Amino acid sequence: MNTYICSFPTFFKVVLLLFFYPVFILSSFAQTTPIWHFDTYNDKNSSIPHNFINDLAFDKSDNSLWIATGGGLAHWSEKDSILYTPKNSELKDYGIKCIAIGQDGDKYIGTYGAGIYKIDAAGKFSHLQIPSKSNKNTVLCITEDQHKTIWVGTEEEGLFRIDSKFKLLISVEKVAFTRVFEIIVDKNNTKWIATERGLYTLDSDNRLKIYPSLKDQPINSIAFSPKNELLISSTLESTAQFFIGEKKQKASKDVHYQFRTMLPTNENLWAASLSGLSLFENEKWTVFNPQNSAFPSTMVSTLVQNPTDKTIWAGTYGQGLVKLSQLQKLPEGEFRLGTTSIKKGDVIRLHIGFERATAIFNDTTGISELVEFMHENQTVRIELSGHTDTAGDATLNYKLSQERADAVKLYLMRNNIEANRIETKAYGGTKPISDNTNESSRQKNRRVEMRIIE
Repeated sequence: MNTYICSFPTFFKVVLLLFFYPVFILSSFAQTTPIWHFDTYNDKNSSIPHNFINDLAFDKSDNSLWIATGGGLAHWSEKDSILYTPKNSELKDYGIKCIAIGQDGDKYIGTYGAGIYKIDAAGKFSHLQIPSKSNKNTVLCITEDQHKTIWVGTEEEGLFRIDSKFKLLISVEKVAFTRVFEIIVDKNNTKWIATERGLYTLDSDNRLKIYPSLKDQPINSIAFSPKNELLISSTLESTAQFFIGEKKQKASKDVHYQFRTMLPTNENLWAASLSGLSLFENEKWTVFNPQNSAFPSTMVSTLVQNPTDKTIWAGTYGQGLVKLSQLQKLPEGEFRLGTTSIKKGDVIRLHIGFERATAIFNDTTGISELVEFMHENQTVRIELSGHTDTAGDATLNYKLSQERADAVKLYLMRNNIEANRIETKAYGGTKPISDNTNESSRQKNRRVEMRIIE
């Protein structure tokens, strides 16, 4: 047997290698970790008519979103703003629970108590009422299968299918279960049905079977991963659980497993959860919510992906619509404010507007970007400088400019940014960026600027 004895220098090198190798691995992983940017659209900064969003469907024909809200149906695009509102339609008085777009472009809309509506390519409305004792049964989900059959899950009356002419709702099952939370279709055209009494399958011959290991267990949400693994969110005795196939995943201190929607992509799994927007990647959960990021809500209701550019959209309860964008990592020493690259010392005019002679905001776009910036760069300290136009008394303008800088600082503090990371300065009207000859130029001077100080 050969024996090897290391000299001290060699031993020291080995120790250093063993010490730094994990650090190198971790730093390499950190550099490849995606940077996510969130753009929020709601009734305050866009034409979105209602902030409580129940469901989303992406329309490939015009690159738009159909939005099911508690205040009706909206057809909206980021480029063209609002395309459709329920004000002058048959849906004007109804809360919308769910929406699906068929292979032929028809829209199927499930309501709270008013049945199902269909909007065809020509904009024609058709309506079917849910057969129930009260005639006020809520539609929880709608899905089209590979044969273009429409399947409907309800709150109280179980599972239905719709005939090909949209004339009749045919009851399929209301004995084994009455509440259907979600229906998905696999590559064999088998319907997987998440119910309050377990997970069921319905094959092409309409044979109903129960998924044995989850019998009588409420199933919140189901999906298939790109590897064709069945993903299951369930609740057992008030405890939420997450399964990949038959394997139950360990409980997570960060994410609540009672998912409302799961969105698998080629790279990862997104989940609409009660703890915020949840990302499962590399066997680890990351949660985005107002406490740790610019994501505006802890109550995420639904998720959808644009199949063209892979952009992900999230609906929330109370905060409107959020677009997720993955950004490129910046070079050392550079930071990103919104979509702008900045460095230490750069003076950036924030996209924030003020009412004349006040510190009252009339445009808060830049504040949301600044909140996100401060959450993403936890060690950065900034200076906020307040400015006014030159109209009026210089002393009062100086005071007003301080109030404007302080108003932005207070907004950041209310969004969990530490006060000791923010300094403020007042300049009154001494540093104009535009002449003060008209209202438009004076408005440009009523501003708050930011620079990184360390």
